Amino acid sequence: MAALPHARYEPVRLAGVRPQGWLLEFLRRQCAGITGNPQASGYPLDHTFWDDPSRLPDVADPAMAWWPYEQTAYWVDGALKAGFLAGEESVRKLAVAQVEDAIANAAPDGFIGPEMFRDAHRWAYLVFFRAVLTQYAITGDQRLIDALVRHYRSTPHPMGFARDVSGVEILLALYAETGEPDLLERATDLYARFNAQDSEHGRDYTLAGMRSDRPVTTHGVSFNELAKLGALMYAATGDRESLDATVHAYAKVERDHLLADGLHSGAEAMSGNGPLESHETCTIADHTWSLGHLLQITGDARYADRLERVVFNALPGAVTKDFTALQYFSCANQMIATSTSNHNPMSRGDNRMSFRPGHPVQCCTGNVQRALPNYVERMWMRGPGGGEDGHGEEIVAALFGPSRIEVPLAGTTVTIEEQTRYPFEPGVSFTVTPERAARFTFTVRIPEWCQAPVVTVGGEPVDQAPVPGTFCRIEREWHPGDRVEVRLPFPLTSRRWADGGISLELGPLTLSLPIATTLTVDTEDDWERTPVEFRLAGPQRRLPDFPAYTLVPEGEWAYALAVDETNLADAAEVVWTDTYDTDDTDGTRAFPLDVETPAVRVSVPARRVRDWTLAETDRVSRLLPSFENGRFRMVEHEVEGRFTLTPPLPAPDTLAERLADETERIELVPYGNTLLRLTVFPSAEPETSAR
Repeated sequence: MAALPHARYEPVRLAGVRPQGWLLEFLRRQCAGITGNPQASGYPLDHTFWDDPSRLPDVADPAMAWWPYEQTAYWVDGALKAGFLAGEESVRKLAVAQVEDAIANAAPDGFIGPEMFRDAHRWAYLVFFRAVLTQYAITGDQRLIDALVRHYRSTPHPMGFARDVSGVEILLALYAETGEPDLLERATDLYARFNAQDSEHGRDYTLAGMRSDRPVTTHGVSFNELAKLGALMYAATGDRESLDATVHAYAKVERDHLLADGLHSGAEAMSGNGPLESHETCTIADHTWSLGHLLQITGDARYADRLERVVFNALPGAVTKDFTALQYFSCANQMIATSTSNHNPMSRGDNRMSFRPGHPVQCCTGNVQRALPNYVERMWMRGPGGGEDGHGEEIVAALFGPSRIEVPLAGTTVTIEEQTRYPFEPGVSFTVTPERAARFTFTVRIPEWCQAPVVTVGGEPVDQAPVPGTFCRIEREWHPGDRVEVRLPFPLTSRRWADGGISLELGPLTLSLPIATTLTVDTEDDWERTPVEFRLAGPQRRLPDFPAYTLVPEGEWAYALAVDETNLADAAEVVWTDTYDTDDTDGTRAFPLDVETPAVRVSVPARRVRDWTLAETDRVSRLLPSFENGRFRMVEHEVEGRFTLTPPLPAPDTLAERLADETERIELVPYGNTLLRLTVFPSAEPETSAR
């Protein structure tokens, strides 16, 4: 897609990017899993909606008719990208069919979708039109852009429910492609009307709310979709105050809500950074999508660092490694994952933390399909002037991973192979092959966490030493076979959390204690246990190859870390494996996220904690939404039953008396290799100023 005029970078068109190695294998597993088998997830993903505007959803409250459209649109966008990137054409065709039929069945004036959406609930359009733009990015079919422009010109954009303003993202993407001034005018008018409102619902992502120092407390997905709009308006208009507001809002979220897996809390609303705070799996896709925009617009390399942490940790930590099941809520500390183990206030005691092919509310099931494809889409970018005509002078390796691109650049065609197991090895190699010698700038990101980076070209260090947290620009004449090496030693660091918690990180990887697990198939009926507020349809059939799971711990997990934070390197033993072949371009051997075969193991000292066990109760207080005319409020319910939950950390003031005398060594692995895990530990040592 074309860049807006004030954006620092623009992504390389998706058609020119080919993932390899572990990225390719992840995408293939997606396509063999629930991405390529939406019928396994149940309603509404086992139906199509966008292809037939006359089809009405099966929902109890007509005001919630937009819900299935949103959830299936997430799947369409993710499946379209994943199918294309993995070379799984059958999966891509399933998604493309909905795009093509939606365009073909537009109203005579160009309006796309059901008539009931002319006046409200445009949120679902943001999601679906991303899929249309994805198909355009792959094919270059101008007909798709023309159809979206006709749609927006067919009717005034409404200003009802606050999330309708999300259409600004699509309007500005169309403006970037066409240069049509009325599209910018519509986006500007819509955003101004949104910011003129004074509502409790929108206060965290209006410009005034984002500029304030008031903590963000809103729904995590809504924040990510709407807070980034200030940055997009800056990219279109040059209004620096809008960008500053967005940047400040994301800084507040990181300050108040950052979790150990790199994502912010949000189950469903943001609620701090304690060890039991969780997030929707939905938010993985939406937060990284928004960080990608901030990276692209500002050119600030630190947004890439944050994006990588979420994709390398939170994403694989929320799904089974064969991509047949996911959690709705996922947590850094989860010692149990069953149909009654959800420890969050929202729907406490239900199945949202269990691994299932689908959940009673399917936003996360649809949205998780987008997460890794969105990462691949932002890996490679161009600098200013780097258009598809080949006259650009800068190509940027913004996010790392095994891949290959072929792009027009500096008047020739350039192929770049990125050979690496990153983040499962501490370095990246690039082979640059222009069809003929050409002068351009090759820019690589230097992560902020890496304090001793080394960049060489042809074995010689670059002229200007690379600086952590910035981009290293290499401007020279490039010849076929030129090789760039980027060495990024992974430091072992600690991070402190609320309630006396401590976690460890190895470069971009969060480390966890993997908990030995008894895994059984959950055969109980989801629908019977689903509160009536969430019953979108009748009982859902299960497919044999896509079961829901019950995971209970069978191994020891009650440990406190006994590490000296001022001397972590000596306290820990880091062992990398050589299982994964860097040159495995087809991805058949390169999947270092399987539970049994982590790419790195870190041995650290720990002490057992007595009387720290799972929390069992026969009564929970559960927050559930009460829907009234499409809006909701949270209502507290007391529910009886048998519930076993992940416990909080032991109280710091009583921890010392509960610690075993002996120190033993435990083995940590990357967060993404786990299902049940302990990530934020009690600390057997006093806090230091090491970090």
